[in-house]
Amino acid sequence: MREHRRRGHERGIHATDPHPVARLVVAPHADDEVLGCGGLLAKYHHESAVVVLAEPEAMRAAEFAAAQEILGYSTAYFLDLPDGSVGADMHGLVGALDTVLDRCRPRELYLPYPSVHQDHIAAYEAGIRAARLSLTPGHWFPPDVYVYDVAAYDLVLYPTDLRWNIFEALDEHHVDTKVKAAMSYGSQMVTGPHPVNDLKQCAQTIGAARRVEWAEQYALVRSVRDCRSAALYTGDVR
Repeated sequence: MREHRRRGHERGIHATDPHPVARLVVAPHADDEVLGCGGLLAKYHHESAVVVLAEPEAMRAAEFAAAQEILGYSTAYFLDLPDGSVGADMHGLVGALDTVLDRCRPRELYLPYPSVHQDHIAAYEAGIRAARLSLTPGHWFPPDVYVYDVAAYDLVLYPTDLRWNIFEALDEHHVDTKVKAAMSYGSQMVTGPHPVNDLKQCAQTIGAARRVEWAEQYALVRSVRDCRSAALYTGDVR
């Protein structure tokens, strides 16, 4: 695992060296963090981090850095797994996410919807397992777990009970920042009608249905809403 910060790089990250954030986004590939959570990252850039599972090739890595700069969050982690088969070693993937979780100790964990792409399914499954209540001493338990929508896919392989039931209200600046960050991924852009070309319109449609101007949608997996859960974030309770 390697860590990237906008003001430098670190390698050899250890779980004993915490770098707490309030929100951690698990991205199967570089660009999923923008498509699914770009508004959220723009809104809470000072307290968010991203972990990318698949190793990006050079151009996509540069595009990721540009998008990160636009969104404004400082820290990203890369597991550098093979694109298309990030879940080939599920045990290893869960262990790597365990390490990132203990490093970041987030209150909120964001996972991709398990749609048709095998890497998205693997990221969701590994993230749910990493968010487990564990008997392992020191294992981090994120109180709130959400699933985000990547509008690039309109099919699912397996039925789920996930429903879009949490809506993050955004302002127009957050949405415009998301769109600008998405445009950084020139190598991933498509032409013609496509959800990734209408991110602002999608945010407006989602928001209007909830009586706000702009929004992103999420599915709630778990939320622990008591005073003790706050201590889980600060590290006072294990």
